[in-house]
Amino acid sequence: MGVITGTHRTIDRIERRSSRDFAIATTDVSARMICALSFARRALSNAHATTWANVARRARAYAKPSARGIAPSPSALGARAGAMRIIPSHAGVIADPFGHALDVAPSFVECVTSTKGMTYAWRRATDKLKDAHALSTCAKHIKGFSLEGFKLEAQQMFRAINAGVANGVSGKTLGNEVRHATTDATQTDLKRERRSRELGGWTRIDWALESMDAVSVVRGRLIMASVTETVGFAQLTTRFRSKQRFAAYDASGRLVAGDPNATIDVVDHWVFEHGLNIPNSRWRLAGRLRSPTSAESASVKG
Repeated sequence: MGVITGTHRTIDRIERRSSRDFAIATTDVSARMICALSFARRALSNAHATTWANVARRARAYAKPSARGIAPSPSALGARAGAMRIIPSHAGVIADPFGHALDVAPSFVECVTSTKGMTYAWRRATDKLKDAHALSTCAKHIKGFSLEGFKLEAQQMFRAINAGVANGVSGKTLGNEVRHATTDATQTDLKRERRSRELGGWTRIDWALESMDAVSVVRGRLIMASVTETVGFAQLTTRFRSKQRFAAYDASGRLVAGDPNATIDVVDHWVFEHGLNIPNSRWRLAGRLRSPTSAESASVKG
């Protein structure tokens, strides 16, 4: 900008000198020189104005928030979306619930000759493959996993959850031990059952586990987002055969359900869930399957 200003000053001095000499010098050369100087002055003025306009326009463009300076590019948005993932704490569903009421094997002849028998044989074979795959995945992605160790932990959780539910028959919240060993969906079911018992007049429950006869894993399933995904959940359906005592009392101490002196054989099917490649995961109760009644079992066998 200093060069343009100095040029203007030089032209002004020349124009003033030319104006004084114009009266004396009347030749065509002087006239043409003055015209050329005037034209040069106008050209520089226009260039000066154009230069300042360009500078102002660039300044406004720089100060104005633009999508390039403020908003992230589509590639950045894609990278950010890929890096930030929301992983649930539990699956929320039971994958392929174990149908123990229908677990009645047909004869060998039926498996070979009838459509029902062949379908059953195919389902049993695929179930075994799925069970083996689930157990191998647990051994690979769950630190220190073993089938016998899981059975022991499941038995301890079975006792602790049942005792916590019996002791917490009243109140608005579940005990810490029960909440630690159950998923959110299971906690909702337990609260609903407790509310039903309160409406039925139950104020106290006496429960005892006399013996645990057998603990067996009858089904293993995986819940994954895709075939290539390594983050998901493993669910192991566990069968408990035990002897229990149960009695419920109302506010006046009257027996309203069960028998404190009777020991009954009980078969429970609980689904335990563990996260795969999810931080701070542990085995928790994800669901309890309904046991078949004697009439249902008889209808299936018939």
